[in-house]
Amino acid sequence: MEKFLEALKERAGFFLIEMGGFKPFRAFVLDNGEIRDIVSSSEICSVEEMYDLFLKDVEQDLNNIDIKVSAIVLSGQVDGYDVVVIEIFSHLQEKYQVVYPYNISGETVIFGVDANKEYHTNIRR
Repeated sequence: MEKFLEALKERAGFFLIEMGGFKPFRAFVLDNGEIRDIVSSSEICSVEEMYDLFLKDVEQDLNNIDIKVSAIVLSGQVDGYDVVVIEIFSHLQEKYQVVYPYNISGETVIFGVDANKEYHTNIRR
């Protein structure tokens, strides 16, 4: 799980620095360990609409026996801090959510400690 989280944070950092703006994306891990991500190309959807579309895609991912886990990565603000929110879905639990506050220093994104750590639960949809 840690390797997947680090890969997702790295990709989020790429959007924040290299692309000049965050784009919501989803990613999944194949049985062979390969991580693939899919970036939203639609800019006409709201974040809520994009999230709903991603949830449908995650549901399809989890019906694919070649996919171990699937994730949705969004950005936003919590308590005045810029954050990256990662939701991981697997066959064993419905959702695992982490919230990383971040700062941008020059060309580097510095992620803080998971602000959601003490609230981790298995949430049923």
